[in-house]
Amino acid sequence: MDSGGDSDKKFQTEEIETRQPYAPQGFGQKTKRHCSRFWWLHLVIFCVLFLIIALCLVYVGMPKIAQHDVDESYMEITALKFLNPTSDSIVLTQEVILHSPSIYTPTLDSFTAASWLVTNGTFGPTPMLMIPMPQIHALHPVSNHSVENLNITIANLQQVTDYATALITQENVTTALTGKTKLHEGKLPVVNINYNSSSTYKGLNGLQGFNVTDVRVNLTAKAGEPNLSGFAFIPNPSVVTVALGNVTLTLSTTKGVVGNSTINDMTLVPGNNSLPMTSIVDIDALSDSLVNGFVTLSISGQSAIYNGEHLTYYESALKSNVLSLDMNVAQIIKDSS
Repeated sequence: MDSGGDSDKKFQTEEIETRQPYAPQGFGQKTKRHCSRFWWLHLVIFCVLFLIIALCLVYVGMPKIAQHDVDESYMEITALKFLNPTSDSIVLTQEVILHSPSIYTPTLDSFTAASWLVTNGTFGPTPMLMIPMPQIHALHPVSNHSVENLNITIANLQQVTDYATALITQENVTTALTGKTKLHEGKLPVVNINYNSSSTYKGLNGLQGFNVTDVRVNLTAKAGEPNLSGFAFIPNPSVVTVALGNVTLTLSTTKGVVGNSTINDMTLVPGNNSLPMTSIVDIDALSDSLVNGFVTLSISGQSAIYNGEHLTYYESALKSNVLSLDMNVAQIIKDSS
């Protein structure tokens, strides 16, 4: 009995070892354990992906962004001068304001730009001039740029003739510059750019407002000598300055040609121009055309000569633009007496 009691007592005091059942790990624990063991692999993958994205942005996205920003920019021509013309060249000065909506301020390398006449949105068949463009640093939102006193060889005479005609006869003229150059932006890779920018600006609008002032008749002038003089008043609403040389105009009435007028060193600048003019007129033929003391003259270009050379592109333009002028001949003769 005693031994049985001792056995029961021993059983009561004996520690009974128990084993807890296994609890499976959750997703978070697995992820944490995986990251702690393979962090270096994730870092490598992140760096590779970042490098791929960065390279795509730099070498694919950046050229597209640069080309888009160049396409969105445009030039506002503030001054355009055509001086010292010859039969096959012109001295060009052009001042522009470059409008750039981009926040970037890239630099374009110097390049040779083709200058085109644009008619109703269509480029001419060939460029009229090839213009060496200087380096351009575009600022946001605007920056000033210019080319000055460039002696440019005419690339296509017919296109220059068409441009001169449009400039003299039309209210507005559109031209474009195209070419290929390189764009630099900070330390980013250099980008090849196709430059294509059109500009619309005012033309001379058919020389509307043309008039002759302070007209005097010299009835004692010898044959072949100027017998009529005055000032040609010519408004120029454009930003263009153009040297036309010595310009001779044909004067006609309903009876036919009655004489011609000459304006020496004819240079039209923006604003109102008042230029000395002399004429040789057949007074008898002019008198036959009078109606109540008035005559209507049709005035068209005959020649434009600069330093002894005929400027055929200006001559064609002037011939295409016929002016009409009502003159009070009776009053002019009375005032000249």
